[in-house]
Order: sequence, then C-alpha cells, then structure tokens
Amino acid sequence: MTAQVASQTQNAQPPTKSGSFPGSEGVGAAGGNIGKDSGYAAGAGKDAHPAVVRVEQSPSTAAQQGRSVVGGGSVDVTWDAVDAGVRAVSKAAAAGKMNADVEAAIIDGLLNREDDILLLAKYYAANLPDHFMKHASRAVGRTERFVSRSSVTDSAAAVAQMAHKDDDIVDAVVIGGGLAGLSAALTILDAGGRVVLLEKMGHLGGNSAWASSGVNAVDVNDTKTEDSVDIFTADVTKAAGRGDNPLIRVLTEGSVDSLAWLRSRLADNLNLDLVGQMAGHSKARTHRPSSGLAGSAMIFALQKQLEKFTVAPAGGGKAHFELMKWTRATRLVSNGDGVGGVEYAVVTAKDQETPVRTGVVQGHNVLIATGGYASDYTPDSLLSKHRPDLLTYATTNNKGTTGDGHKLALSVGAKAIDLDDVQVHPTGFHNPADPTNKVKTLCAEITRGEGAILLHRGGGRFVNELGGRDYVTGRMLDVARDSPNITEADGTDGKLLYALVMNSKGSAKTAKHIDLYLQKKLLTKFDSLKDLANWSYWNASVSEANLRARFSQYDAEAVRGSDEWDKRFFHNTPFSDDAPYYAGLVTPVIHYCMGGLAISDDGRCAHTHSIYLSRYCLSTCLAIVFYSAFALTR
Repeated sequence: MTAQVASQTQNAQPPTKSGSFPGSEGVGAAGGNIGKDSGYAAGAGKDAHPAVVRVEQSPSTAAQQGRSVVGGGSVDVTWDAVDAGVRAVSKAAAAGKMNADVEAAIIDGLLNREDDILLLAKYYAANLPDHFMKHASRAVGRTERFVSRSSVTDSAAAVAQMAHKDDDIVDAVVIGGGLAGLSAALTILDAGGRVVLLEKMGHLGGNSAWASSGVNAVDVNDTKTEDSVDIFTADVTKAAGRGDNPLIRVLTEGSVDSLAWLRSRLADNLNLDLVGQMAGHSKARTHRPSSGLAGSAMIFALQKQLEKFTVAPAGGGKAHFELMKWTRATRLVSNGDGVGGVEYAVVTAKDQETPVRTGVVQGHNVLIATGGYASDYTPDSLLSKHRPDLLTYATTNNKGTTGDGHKLALSVGAKAIDLDDVQVHPTGFHNPADPTNKVKTLCAEITRGEGAILLHRGGGRFVNELGGRDYVTGRMLDVARDSPNITEADGTDGKLLYALVMNSKGSAKTAKHIDLYLQKKLLTKFDSLKDLANWSYWNASVSEANLRARFSQYDAEAVRGSDEWDKRFFHNTPFSDDAPYYAGLVTPVIHYCMGGLAISDDGRCAHTHSIYLSRYCLSTCLAIVFYSAFALTR
C-alpha cells in the first residue's frame, strides 16, 4: 500500500493576520501551499472593463440599499455554458466583430462566474452565439453594474451558514484521517494554524494503519545502503514505465526531509530503526520500526502529537485542532472567491447512511486526503466505470476507500487522469476460514523483501519475487492460464492460489508480521521440511526430496547471484535445512489506485476545459504531497 505523508520542516510560515497562510488560500493536496491566484483568472484586469463593476457577495444587501442586482440568486455553474460562451467570444473576436475591452469584459464575466453573463451563456451561447454576443456586450457596457457571482455549490443554506465572523474560519479543513491528512494537519498546527479534520470512519488511520512494511525514503545519513535521490528517481521512473515526470522528483527528493521529519517530530513515540529492500527497489530504503508495524506505529505517533493541540490555550480561545469522526464531507462550498468550506454530514456507527446532523465548516484552505476508490464495488463507482474487469478480485482496502475525494473534486469540474490505472498486488492472503470475503489481508511486501519465495502447486518457483507488482501478478496469471481447473475444499477456485514460504532466518527478521499472520491463521508453521512437504496445498508430485532439491537449487542460485528469473538479490539464505518454515496461500488482489486528478508540476489542478483551477487538488494514494513526501509500503 502506498500512501503519502506531508511534512514541512524548514519552510513553515506562520499565519497572516487574516489567519491564512501566505499564497495558500483554496483547496490543495495534503500539505500543499498552492498559489492564491488561479492561472485562468488573471484576464485583462479591471482596467479593461468599459464600465465600473462592483461585485456583490450578498444580493440581499444590495437590494436593501435600493440597488439593482444582476443575477438575483445563483446560477448553476455548468462548464458547458462557460465553454460555449468562450467559444462564441473567440469566434466573434476572430471575425473582428468586437473591440478588445468588450472581449476582455465578457471573458472575465464567464471565468469569474458572474451571474448575468452565465445566465446569457446558458441559454444563448451554444445555439445562438450571435445573440449571446449582442446581449453580453450590452450587459458589460452598463454605466454601473452590480454583479453577483455563482458558487460551486447550489446550496443557499450552506452559503448562509458561512457568514460567520473571521475567528470561526480555520486555516485548513482536512478531509481524511490517514497518514497524509494527519501529517498535513500537524504541519499546519506546528506553524501556528488552526485545523478541523473530518474523518468519515470512527477511527483514524485509514489504509495507512494497515501499511506494515515501512516507508520508502532515501536516508542520506546511511552510507551502507549506497542509496541516493537519483537512484530512487530511476527506480520510480522505471517502475512507472512512462518516461520522466517532474512529479517523481517531488516524491523522491521530498522523501529525504520527510524521513527526517518523522524521526525528529515523532521521536517521542516512533523509532524507524530497521531498513529493508522491497520489490522494485534497487537499494534498501524501506524504513520500519522494530517495535511494531510501520503504518499503525506512525498513526499512533501522530495521534499523540495531535492530541496536544485539542486543549484550549490557557489564556482563553478555541483549541487549535478539532477532530470530527463519523463525519462525511458531502460538498465543497464557495465563499464567492473560491472554495472556502466543506459541507458535512455526521452519522453513527450503527447507521452510517442516515445523517444525524449536517453543517458547514469554513476554512482558508481545504485539503483533500481521502485515499483511492479500490473498495467501492457499487454499480456507479469509479472502479466499476474505469476497471470493471477487476470487480471479481478482492481488495486490500478498508471499506471507507470509496473515492470520496475524487468525487468531490470531479463534481466541481476537476480533470481526472489515469483512473483506469488500478494496481493489482500479487500477495493477498487467502483465508480458508473466510474465503469469499472481498476484503483480504495483504501479505506484506517485507516478507518477500526478507527472503520469502513463491511456489506453484508442483513446488517450483516461477518468478523473481522481488520484481515489480505488475510483473509478479502477470506471472501468476500466466501460470494459472496453463494450469488445470481446481476447486479448493472451501469451494473457491484454486487456479490463482500460490504458496508463499518463508524460512527461519527470514521469519526472524519479520517476527511482528509472522506473529500477526499466525494469530489470524493465515500462515501455518511447519517444524520440518517433511511437514511442509505434507501440506495439503501441493499436488501429488511434491515430496520431501523434491522440495529439498528445489531449495538447494535456490541456494546455489543465491551464491551465484542470479537465476532464470533474473533475480539479483537473495536475502536470508540458505533456504534449505532452515526450519521451521512458515507457509500460506496468496492470490492477486486490488491494492491501490494510481490515477487521480490532473495537476501541473506546481500543484494546480486542471479543469476539464483545459484551464487550471489552482483551488482544487487531490491527495490520493499516489498524488504528490507538497513540501515533501514519501511512499508507505504494505
């Protein structure tokens, strides 16, 4: 599992007098500091307007003062109307039918969501573009024009609820209580900000709490690993298979400071004292604690630090941090100048569908850190839409991983990219006691990193266990394709079940994992090679002598430093005569979503109409988290 962690170690800025961070108003990826000025809103500026324009955030106020308010309430913002309007202006300009000032004024009206121009675009621009130009030109040419602006939400109640005094506005509303959301919240709190965090489940951690193998980061102080940012970058680029991408550097370079931040800021409760080499990595750079599992240990350490900010200051005032569990974000709310809050619904553990309370929380920034969508099998899910071929697979994700953040951003016009890129992990545990459960426990990558091997029913290896996940899964599918049909005792299809076997030395290096898997009855302990050979998984060709020969061959390949599968790293060998052995059944499972929202290399989120919305950005499992970031591996 890969999650993202944000930390800001040297560039922390205190809030400005208004309570916001300089240049960071709006919606961003967890930990982000996105420029306040959006790329499309610059326009020609107010000097290009042929008349004085005053923006009214409250039409009722203007009405009380006897003014004429254009637009009345709020026009539903449909980007089809904006697109049609811009197209009509472009066509008229190309034909020389309008002057530059009027052109600039209409374009500003469309992109700034001014209700009178939007209303005209909605009903005229697509089918009667000349009529739209005539009426829009008259509208922007009025001697004095009062304009109301449409919101990204059509909820008048939400906007009304946001009319609070300034001290009710927090510096950031964080949606999602996994590692990305919690670390972003702590970063902002350390800089003096106020944060409200919304978590739809009744506990913190999300999938991050299940990530156990460690955190991938370059440790510049560890010379023994001979690792570097350039080597890490090369590994990620190779695994992605799509050439260079500036966001890869954000991930790999940021990992240095992120690791340092974890070790210093969470030192009271976290000690990342072990490092291992995982699949796809050419160096050992996956850091984990010897005292427990990496994800849960980091979540615990973050919670302990965040708790300190839930106490109100001694001199009075509100606590800097408020955590709202069982609270689902339902809509992004506009404050008239961008996203300034989040509508939410509070539910209960017994009934997670029926809200017991709804409300709005205001924030100068909204950070979306909600994870992927790999646990949503409903007919209208992003998984069903973009990867229906994977719906028969189980998932390693908890039930809360349903793409909420994607849906919030997409509903306001954010552009998505690579939503069909959903990773299938090769080693999800098959539990004979609960074979049909769609949520499976992942057999952590660290097991193969410390020497576990994969075997088919005939007792033979068929893959480089430290190859990339796509490759290992592909080899599993290849072997299954050529295998006879087989039904397990529990009634499930056994063609895609494989044995993961670990020797004594490797299990000692992963004792916390082995103990957990034994407790869950996902692994079985075999005290001798003979006992392992008698395991019911094997076909009739497997015997003690057969396994001994296979393991001895593997040991010889380890000494040579290569095998027929191009494996180069053989950890914790020799494998033969190293009982006890531990074995379990594994199968491919849906793991994480690598697609998300399209963003520029400085974090601005692209809109579906090829303009940038700097106020919308999503932190998914593989979205970049600004300042510094790293990947957490299960």
